[in-house]
Amino acid sequence: MIKILAVEDNKAIVDFYFEFFTDFGYEVQTAEDAGTAIQKQQSFHADIMILDLDIPGGGGIYVYDTVRNKMKDNVPIIFSTGKPEKLAELRGLSNVSSLGKPTPPEKLIAEVQRLAGTKKMPQADPGFAPPPPPPGPKK
Repeated sequence: MIKILAVEDNKAIVDFYFEFFTDFGYEVQTAEDAGTAIQKQQSFHADIMILDLDIPGGGGIYVYDTVRNKMKDNVPIIFSTGKPEKLAELRGLSNVSSLGKPTPPEKLIAEVQRLAGTKKMPQADPGFAPPPPPPGPKK
């Protein structure tokens, strides 16, 4: 199961992320500040992070720097911001995409699915064979 860490200081958005991604079958944890986000990534090891740029405790760039440089974790990060002028700060960052707020849910899930597709997905048991198709109509 793909794991998502959603980091956002707006409680309504945190609740939306949790419910939305859980409904899509992802395992989700949330954080509302930079310190908690770093701690959760150390223990949860998310496959994808959704990270607000303007969170308490240092901001999203601080989380990015810590995850990349101190933890040596190249987890894909989707930065989210309601301030389009801040998107320039993200140019040149490794394994990062960005979405403006508000983000339509279909665009959000499409980006998560795109990033999840780059992760190695669990393989089916090689000893497992699907059942044969049902017999067709008799002629």
